[in-house]
Amino acid sequence: MKKSINEYVLDSICAHPEKTFLIEWSTGEKVTYASFGERLNQVAGVLRNEGVREGDVVTLISDNSIDMAIMMYGVIVYGAIAKALNPKLTSLEMGNIVSHSGSRIVFGSKKFDIAGFEGRMLDIGAYRTQSAEGTLRKQFDPETGAELIYTSGTTGTPKGVLLSHRNIVHNVTIAINRLKLDHTHTTLCILPLFHNFAFISDLSTMIFCGGSVVIHEGFDISRLASVEAALMEHEVNSFSAVPLMFELFLRFNCRINPPSMKFCVSGAAPLKEKVAIEFLKKYAFPIIPAYGLTESTCFCTISPLEAIDNTAVGVPVDEIRIISDDNEELGPYDIGELIVKGESVMRGSHFRSEDRCFIDPEGTWLKTGDLGYYDQKRYLHITGRKKNMVIRGGEKIYLEDVDLCLTHLAGVAESSTVSFEELEVEKIACFVVLDQGSDLSSFEVLSFLRERMGQLKVPDIIIIQSYLPRTATGKIKVGELRRVAESHLLQPV
Repeated sequence: MKKSINEYVLDSICAHPEKTFLIEWSTGEKVTYASFGERLNQVAGVLRNEGVREGDVVTLISDNSIDMAIMMYGVIVYGAIAKALNPKLTSLEMGNIVSHSGSRIVFGSKKFDIAGFEGRMLDIGAYRTQSAEGTLRKQFDPETGAELIYTSGTTGTPKGVLLSHRNIVHNVTIAINRLKLDHTHTTLCILPLFHNFAFISDLSTMIFCGGSVVIHEGFDISRLASVEAALMEHEVNSFSAVPLMFELFLRFNCRINPPSMKFCVSGAAPLKEKVAIEFLKKYAFPIIPAYGLTESTCFCTISPLEAIDNTAVGVPVDEIRIISDDNEELGPYDIGELIVKGESVMRGSHFRSEDRCFIDPEGTWLKTGDLGYYDQKRYLHITGRKKNMVIRGGEKIYLEDVDLCLTHLAGVAESSTVSFEELEVEKIACFVVLDQGSDLSSFEVLSFLRERMGQLKVPDIIIIQSYLPRTATGKIKVGELRRVAESHLLQPV
């Protein structure tokens, strides 16, 4: 295996110089691999002129674009650390993260108001005016930092994950092998590049194997028609998405099945079995379930293409064990916490933190905080989050079980169940979004849960809302729901 990201980048540039690598859907701009190499040199020129040294953190703030993709890889192959941020973060959130990272330079798609930032801010496309002279360095220590991702704490203490060349090389090459990708493959990037799922699954896999990437400006309901058109025009073979996107494709009867499509990859949140089955029946190509976390780069598991189990998230990329509360390894079907070890896993604690994320003193077995079990085939099943659990009467109540139960209640579009505190007592709130035309009441939802799950597991409160607040990648904002529940006047059940 090659040691650095640079080696894969340079090999693809040499092997496929005239092949189109990047296509920007909104503008029609195309970049060949040869031109990509030149633009990487241009990025290096900008960074040198700005005094960026190897190991410095460079902040990138932009929606999806060719410039964003080139800047991310340009920073990495230069030897600096790329830190991409969501442009929709508030000024305080950006300022908190930029300060914590120590970044003194920001490249953005516009001039952003970053609280407390006194460094340099340049346009994300500033490299375009630079000379393309120079030669990219090929060798790097595999432990060299490449990418810094902040996973939470944007308004409190930031939680950063520093990934190395080794982490990214291992995770990307495993994905290429598991998904059987090669230079003939084309992906559509509809997830934001500031999220590592898109960066690894759609962009990096294509760079490493010499494929092509169609960069879409992003996903929302107003852009469904352009997603359909991009898939058809560029003969796309796959794309990555979060479960909510698949549900929307089905709900709006989208035409996303051109003859070229082979599969989709699902991650970032649990995929409902019924959605996967309905999707395959409607579109005649499968969703590949996967599971991962930022601390392990992206993929922890990927389902085998030839043997997908829609109830599971696939088989491990690295070594995964299931352990009890006493740290004993569990057998098949026993639910416990997942711990993961391998080349994809970050080294040490979180960035500029002394937290203990590992279960062993050597710092090799990462605690994921996720609960699950293996079946007899060694497929992994995720049952919920360890912290998303309430204990009542000595019994553990996994809150995802409430949401799973509600998938069988007609009239419920989706739900999210969270724990919260009232007068130092831990309680459960279930937020419910109804199907259009449904007139279910909170009492009817509560009665259904009581009948199916028993009184012990019934939420203390049902809150019916028009939508569930989500992040840019479709994850539910649990903290926001907790705040709503805490401020809600509880009614006796």
